[in-house]
Amino acid sequence: MADSYIDPRETLIYGAFARDQFAAVCMGLVPALDGAVKFASAEQAKADAAMKDALDRLPAAATVDGDPVAEARDALVRFGKYIESIKGAPVALSAFFDRDAPSTAARRRLTKLVALVKHVSTTIEHHKGSLRDYRSWQEEFRALHSALASLEQAGRESKLADAMLRPELAAAREAWLSVYTANKALISGVLRHAGRIELLPLVFDDLAEQHRAAGVSDATPTPAPVDPQPTA
Repeated sequence: MADSYIDPRETLIYGAFARDQFAAVCMGLVPALDGAVKFASAEQAKADAAMKDALDRLPAAATVDGDPVAEARDALVRFGKYIESIKGAPVALSAFFDRDAPSTAARRRLTKLVALVKHVSTTIEHHKGSLRDYRSWQEEFRALHSALASLEQAGRESKLADAMLRPELAAAREAWLSVYTANKALISGVLRHAGRIELLPLVFDDLAEQHRAAGVSDATPTPAPVDPQPTA
């Protein structure tokens, strides 16, 4: 089906596809109008380049080794079972998790998960005399805290940079759409003069019922779903 919303990254796909089709479909249909087709192609190329420049300034997604959040949640649950398995219960589970079950505490959102992992690590140190395997747990939770803290910091920096660039990206998209829409009108004129207006969806793939440009979607963006798992 036709694409009713072109997101910023799809602009580059649709723009490049249209330029290819200007040459493949439109050139030569009405030789006297080939200059107009070349003009449309040049203007689209400039708009595509400006859009790419705006996209290239977006912060790169934070990358971390593995999945520290999943690893931390797994470690917390395992540690809770370990504490409960110690004969004589020398250390209460509540010392680490307060009134929550480990599986519940482990579902906290990232910021509170960072604090919880640090608290568990500190409490292990405090009770190390009662925990035979304290050293291996201590090493695991310290490493997890470092990874989670790095992930949290990277997320904050990425959100800040994204917030600062979002208006610029929106403006770049609007400028691109202005050129793309103008080119639709211009190419429509060429095709009408040639008596081939039915070719328009072959040139502008967002108008096509079945897309030929790879990497595009007809879906209209919706708000990101809220993860039901983390707790306050």
